[in-house]
Amino acid sequence: MQALRFHASIPRYLTTKLLGKITPLAYYNFFSPTKLDNIPEPEILPGWVKVKPILTGICGSDINTILLQESPLLEPLCSFPSVLGHENVGIISEISPEVKNIKKGDRISLDPILSCRVRGISPLCQNCTNGDFVLCNNFDKGNINPGFDIGWCNSTGGAFSSAYLAHQTQVYRVPENVSDLNAVLVEPFTIGLHAVIRNFPKDSDTVIVIGTGVIGLMVLSALRALGSKAKIIALDTNEERGKLAVEKGGANKFVKVGKYYYNSLANELKIRKYKPILEKKPLPVGGGADMIYECVGLSNTIEDALRLTKAGGKLVLIGNPHRINVDWSLVWARELQIVGSFGSCMETYKSKNEHAFDIALRMLSNKKVDLSWMITHHFRFPSEYKKALKYSMKKDKYHVVKAVFTFENE
Repeated sequence: MQALRFHASIPRYLTTKLLGKITPLAYYNFFSPTKLDNIPEPEILPGWVKVKPILTGICGSDINTILLQESPLLEPLCSFPSVLGHENVGIISEISPEVKNIKKGDRISLDPILSCRVRGISPLCQNCTNGDFVLCNNFDKGNINPGFDIGWCNSTGGAFSSAYLAHQTQVYRVPENVSDLNAVLVEPFTIGLHAVIRNFPKDSDTVIVIGTGVIGLMVLSALRALGSKAKIIALDTNEERGKLAVEKGGANKFVKVGKYYYNSLANELKIRKYKPILEKKPLPVGGGADMIYECVGLSNTIEDALRLTKAGGKLVLIGNPHRINVDWSLVWARELQIVGSFGSCMETYKSKNEHAFDIALRMLSNKKVDLSWMITHHFRFPSEYKKALKYSMKKDKYHVVKAVFTFENE
């Protein structure tokens, strides 16, 4: 089968970094770390299933990996070459004899986290025992190779191919009335649910969501689906997505980020502005947002989040950062609460402890939320993979909110 794989090679990395300054094609050609390979289908493991993808989402973390923008810090918790792709709705095509309550032909959504229970580790680590699978202490142990996620583990394969493996605890049967377009977005929606359930604002709060890409839109959707009545302001440089944040995502207001955008927030957040010496950006004083969800992960967006969070407020970091340079002075000066949020796991919702995937699929089945409008582009895999990556790397230019792969018969 054909699969889009990432090869962790220093010569490929250095060559691509150099040529990438000339053309983006350098990031996905024969000499780059990311390339289309012909490989055999992965062999099924005891307790595992094989999945044939129907739709696979192209995630920002996939693009950051291809563009060599991910921090190398987590490299020891990955194994290469790995097939990319972890946002998926697919059909169970094969099961091992040990698998229970799953059958061939089931349509499933995938939790990509490769925690203790997936790795056959017993007893579970303390975090997995608590249901915090994303905080597993054993991503480097067990009966499969290192990897915190499908897509970064070479034992499992990934969803940028015609087949991958999943442990029976990772798959969630999709209700019949949930469309493929919604089902492929369950995994990113659970990221929003996890961040919001663990950091839920008061109805009287003013909330800012920085970034109206897919994760920012998922946070907005989660806030409203979970019943938040907080005042929500969405920030982004892209007006097209900002309009969607209000019309579809439930934001009360969109503010376009630019040179003077603090002026648009001054009255809203009751802030006074000062210009520190040797600083390009003003310092807002005296007010701010009660809670900010930062969904981008860049130095300038985190800097803005720190400036706009009120004294004693909370900043939730969801955007996937790489190496960044940030002045953290305001964390100290304002006693800010800084919380990281990654993936999803067991959540307490309406006094019930259940996985975020169960919550998400129930919300979609009950029509409490619709996410399908986020999918703006479809590309055939493998024939259009280069076009898909080109569009996903330049979302604003090509008006992409979310791109997905459909699959051709090999």
